[in-house]
Amino acid sequence: MSRSNATTSKSDAVSLPGGHRLTTVPVDRIRPEEGLGRKRDRDGHRELCRSIEQFGVLTPITVRKAPDRSGDFLLIKGQGRTLACQILGIKKIPAVVVTDEFAENEKVQQFLVENVARLRMRPIDRALLIAHARQNGEETTDVAARFGVTPTTVRRLEAQLDGASSGEVAALRAGTVNLALHAVIARFVVADEREAVIKLLSGYGIRAREMETLFKALGWESLSKLGGKTLPQRLHLLEWACHTLTALPAGAPTDRIRQRAEKLPTVLPAIETSVQEAML
Repeated sequence: MSRSNATTSKSDAVSLPGGHRLTTVPVDRIRPEEGLGRKRDRDGHRELCRSIEQFGVLTPITVRKAPDRSGDFLLIKGQGRTLACQILGIKKIPAVVVTDEFAENEKVQQFLVENVARLRMRPIDRALLIAHARQNGEETTDVAARFGVTPTTVRRLEAQLDGASSGEVAALRAGTVNLALHAVIARFVVADEREAVIKLLSGYGIRAREMETLFKALGWESLSKLGGKTLPQRLHLLEWACHTLTALPAGAPTDRIRQRAEKLPTVLPAIETSVQEAML
């Protein structure tokens, strides 16, 4: 492998106090720090692999540059996460690259790793990390203090992201749906139908508050009780409502919903966005 592939990208790195960096490093250039290797609980590691496959690596590993100038990194903390990435075929992993002196100070190292989430992290990544911390058994108040949010926010994100599918997480990370809109969808739509709804809504740019009003106006929760067999019809109704809503002049959500209701036809016409595509 060339030296350019072996080193981290400076443009992607975030500078940390003490000369350390938060960046991504190639998984195949990481080797264990002497004495790090340990036996792993097989069931626990399978669970870690499933978590990383769904959410990605949420807590950075800790490494230092190998002193032999090979371009490799010596793994200080994060053996399980690194091994999981190797198994899953993930090429790069977020890492805190520390100095040689810092690598010897376990207390300071742990402080940095635990507080790295406060750095320049996208809201979705921070939300996933908060939910993941709660799934791992951390107390709500401890998670809130670590991330600088309220316990109410921690509980809300935990409930919102509990059971989120890999497709939902991918949509959130890609920006297809933001956290506010996803929260509305999670509130009104049953878990196994959310991906289809997200796909359907992706092209309309409807805001969370207006989407909440629309779900209420359609009686979506009551319609969902009709069962999965009615999903194509319900998606068609939702598609018509979104298509009609976006064509209306700007205004208060309730006024726009009222105007949309006046246009409700007895037979829904076909429009460009395909319900079948949303259900794939």
